Amino acid sequence: KRELNIYVSDDRMSAYLEVRYTPKNKYVLKDEEESQKLSFKAEISERVFPPKYTAEEIKEELSNNNVVYGIIEENLGKSVENNKKVLIARGKEPMDGKDDLIESKFKTFSDLEEDQLGNVDFKSIGSVNAVKKGDIIAVRHVGTKGEKGFDVNGRVLKCKNGKQLKLKAGVGCILRDADTVEAAIDGKPGVDGNTYYVHQVHEINGDVDLSTGNVRFIGDVVVHGDIKEGMKVVCGNDLTVDREVERANLTAVGNIIIGGSVVASKICGGGENVRKLNAVEHLKKFSENLTKLTEVVKEIKTYNLLGANKKDGEIIKILLENKFKILLRLSINVIADLNMDSDNNEEDEIVQYIKTKFMGIGPISIKNYLELNELIYKVDNKVEYFEKTLELPVNVSIAYCQDSDIQSSGGVMITGKGEYISDIKASNSIKFIMEGSVARGGTLKAGEEIKCKVVGSTAGVSTKLQVGSEGNIWADIAYHNTIFKVGNRESVLDSPSKNVHAYLKDGLIVVDKFVL
Repeated sequence: KRELNIYVSDDRMSAYLEVRYTPKNKYVLKDEEESQKLSFKAEISERVFPPKYTAEEIKEELSNNNVVYGIIEENLGKSVENNKKVLIARGKEPMDGKDDLIESKFKTFSDLEEDQLGNVDFKSIGSVNAVKKGDIIAVRHVGTKGEKGFDVNGRVLKCKNGKQLKLKAGVGCILRDADTVEAAIDGKPGVDGNTYYVHQVHEINGDVDLSTGNVRFIGDVVVHGDIKEGMKVVCGNDLTVDREVERANLTAVGNIIIGGSVVASKICGGGENVRKLNAVEHLKKFSENLTKLTEVVKEIKTYNLLGANKKDGEIIKILLENKFKILLRLSINVIADLNMDSDNNEEDEIVQYIKTKFMGIGPISIKNYLELNELIYKVDNKVEYFEKTLELPVNVSIAYCQDSDIQSSGGVMITGKGEYISDIKASNSIKFIMEGSVARGGTLKAGEEIKCKVVGSTAGVSTKLQVGSEGNIWADIAYHNTIFKVGNRESVLDSPSKNVHAYLKDGLIVVDKFVL
């Protein structure tokens, strides 16, 4: 007899063939010597093998077993040999396409390189060269389409086509063709997503003082001197100051880079974004406390804790004046945030509700506490609207600050000797770059991460470091009276420590450290 076995891999991407031939044996009695006891023994006199499989027969068997794709013709001859397992068919793996790639022809803030120790050369931040009219600033490298695959059963294996990107020309740019953006004016290039632009640069070859007046410019501003006391700079894109800032007010929609010290000044990077982020923070806290208020009112009504005759509005007024005073403080912040956002004279409906239902004797007019759910819904919708309209975060980089207020819609990087009694707030992270730089006094607040070198002093100057509930705080050295706050949990360091890491675990704050 003859046998043909087909083995298909689990992923059906390869098939193997094994052939076995069993011959017919003819036997005769073996001649033996004469003996009084004779043992009969047989021996093969002839072996008759079955006919070998032909290539056509193998193909037919493969087809009967649904192996129809990727037949390896040159292996058909090998497969007819006895007891040899031969690869007879191979599938084709699907090949995903390559995404379009957009190459910027200039260095951006995010292109700064780190060495092996994670140190960044921040002196090179301001070295982005301006472009001339006609210069190419971006090129799109077109990707490829995917190629579908097949398994040995002929089943189609899907592939992914490369992601297609559309190159866009913003202010100060034009499309030379679908794959090339060139500068239409002289200026400083930038990118927002896939949109490239060139902003005009207002360059001041000296100090900003009474002789120049306050500076307000729609594009980039570069100041090669100091910003003197009482001066204001409002910049529609990136702001670069080579030297010191003293008792001044700087606002930029884009990144802010200050090469010197900042003393008793207010710095705001991100412009409108910073205000929206502050509003989102206040609105979220307002919504959380409103939800808690409704839960407490429901419990009081269920168990008649204040008597059966108490109306909902009266209960809410009592709670606002006692247990939920924070709601009144947050109400003032929310009103300020939303009034600033209003583009016309019409008052926001959330502001109207707060003024009529939360201020003074307003809570008494609330007939049913479930009315607050509608306010919570409106507040949550406003948060969603602000978050959707946020632009890309920007960064603020300074060498040193003292008695100052620093805000950024992205990150804050302190590249010099540190900060002293300043309030620093960043949506993403706050990082001290130089070894030995000091954070002494004030409050540092970031959404995600704070990385410090030295915090506080041997005299126990109180310094507060705060991040969101998912955030982390790191410090090489932290002295006593340093306050770590993660989410709503807070811990005060009681002794000088090194390698400090503060974070939340199972809802509790954990401060890992080695005591000095």
